Amino acid sequence: MPGMADSDIAIDIVQTHASRQPREGGQSHPPARRSTLVLSTLATIGLDALSAALAAAGCYALFNPLSDFTLSSVIVPLALLVLSVNVSFLERGLYTGTEIVSNRLNGRRVALAWVQAVALGTLLTFCLATFASASDLRTTFADMTRILRGPWLPLFLVVGFLSVLGARKVRVSAIRVRIALNRSVIIGDPRSIDDLVRRLRTGADGAAFDIVGVVELDSVDPEARNARLDTLERMIQEDTIETVLVALPWTATEELRQIVHRISLSPVNIYVYPGMHTLKLLPDVDTRRNDVPLLMVCHRPMEGWRAAVKRLEDIAVSGLLLAFISPVMVVIACAIKLTSKGPVFFRQRRLGYNNRVIEVLKFRSMYTHLSDADASVQTLRGDKRVTSVGALLRRSSLDELPQLINVLRGDMSLVGPRPHALATTAGGVALHDAVPVYAARHRVKPGITGWAQVNGYRGALDSVEKIVHRVDHDLYYIENWSLGFDLKILFQTVCLVFADDNAF
Repeated sequence: MPGMADSDIAIDIVQTHASRQPREGGQSHPPARRSTLVLSTLATIGLDALSAALAAAGCYALFNPLSDFTLSSVIVPLALLVLSVNVSFLERGLYTGTEIVSNRLNGRRVALAWVQAVALGTLLTFCLATFASASDLRTTFADMTRILRGPWLPLFLVVGFLSVLGARKVRVSAIRVRIALNRSVIIGDPRSIDDLVRRLRTGADGAAFDIVGVVELDSVDPEARNARLDTLERMIQEDTIETVLVALPWTATEELRQIVHRISLSPVNIYVYPGMHTLKLLPDVDTRRNDVPLLMVCHRPMEGWRAAVKRLEDIAVSGLLLAFISPVMVVIACAIKLTSKGPVFFRQRRLGYNNRVIEVLKFRSMYTHLSDADASVQTLRGDKRVTSVGALLRRSSLDELPQLINVLRGDMSLVGPRPHALATTAGGVALHDAVPVYAARHRVKPGITGWAQVNGYRGALDSVEKIVHRVDHDLYYIENWSLGFDLKILFQTVCLVFADDNAF
């Protein structure tokens, strides 16, 4: 298992699973990285668009002069038809991870999505033509609806579908590398695991999970049991797996609660499969259905398109801000160098995504010989370690500007739970002891600002109550994230830059 710290246990997990469910075709090569899935999805989207565009251009050219392709009233409707293909295929679920890695063509779903795409493209063309006829665009898009007349459109309905279906068939045949989709581990007692694996192998839900191993907890001494759970947690921390399927009998409620609580603080999907073998169902009833009864009790926040949107937001906004404020940062750097000895930047180790240690950049605001890299002593109002320039930077939050570099590097996000230094305490109590669910805030990347900060929970953690409020706000943000929520927090942050009494 790649990235594992305990190789013996990791090998045991893989071999246990291999004995239950051998790979089709005897494949033994490791799965491709998740980035391959993204590239394959983009390639599929492009292939669908190209196939539709070529079919549309070919069918139209059979009945119309080539000179028409220089007219915007022809090009725009064709472009709308192609765009409608991607939109309809997305809406029909043809770009999900399961579809991308599948080696089967879902012809019925493709056909329904194709008819929907042509209908949508036609509707959009009529709407744009109506709008153009009532505005100054009449000369540009003159007689746009004439492209929808004639025999080329019915021909395109058939030829375009066959073109897209054929292109997808070629893509499926060309796949040679198995892509890891929703890499999952099953944990539980042997009988429940066997029952779940059998259902996944025969059911339609099996394609949704790429089972890379199992962890058996039955007939294992407590020390080995904890070692296997520790290994599972390390696998999650190193992003080796994305989903944990907990397979235990209905009666094992306490054991189930302990396992779920232990791993739910990490960025992982958790499904519970209640051991159906304990219900003594008849064989024909037990095996007839394809659906696997799974209860989702925890999900990975900000994955898939949500993660892509947030990352795009981080890159775009932080890049623009760095370009805009670079002169200010140069002035601040000169002021720091001229007023005190030492480096311009202060580097501090903090806990980031998935409890990984990251190095956060800040403008140095303290005297070098008095700096505290692990924040074993928290900064207080009027702290003698802070320089005169540093006091101004901290009061205006300008010392945080270098963290935009952390955002570009991918260690942080613009908005998220503020990362804490390794030795930070709340009223002298370790943060994990003060708030049992503290680690749950590390299920997303830390941020320069956050929901807790704009609600006044910033500054020294001199009491347990303050960290409790911070964690509550951080968890609320994680569960309710949206692009609009991020923009709201960023706006409120700007308003607080020069008016926050908790900044010192």
